[in-house]
Amino acid sequence: MNELIMNILSVVVTAVILPLISFAGTKLISYLNSKIKDNNAKELLTTATTIVTNAVRSVFQTYVDSLKASGTFDAQAQTQALTKAKDIALSQMSNDVKNYIITNYGDINNWLTTQIEATINLIKKK
Repeated sequence: MNELIMNILSVVVTAVILPLISFAGTKLISYLNSKIKDNNAKELLTTATTIVTNAVRSVFQTYVDSLKASGTFDAQAQTQALTKAKDIALSQMSNDVKNYIITNYGDINNWLTTQIEATINLIKKK
């Protein structure tokens, strides 16, 4: 009788519990990996937007302010300011940040232009 109960328990453990543990372990690993990727993405995007904001502020302080004071901030100067901000941002971004933007948003130049214009808009409203 004791041997029969041991055999039944062995079959139950082998057939039911071990696969459940494996399944739960797989789901847990998948869940943890998704969280790690999200945190990594969050860090990369935060870094990118901080770099863009700092680039815009730098160009505004060193280039745009003086041109506005002299009344020579025209369309050509705006284009030059955008190019300067892009160059600063790109030079400060790591390859990981650049690859993240390209993978998730496509063309990095379009993304930078959008972010720079959005940042300028936020600065103007303050």
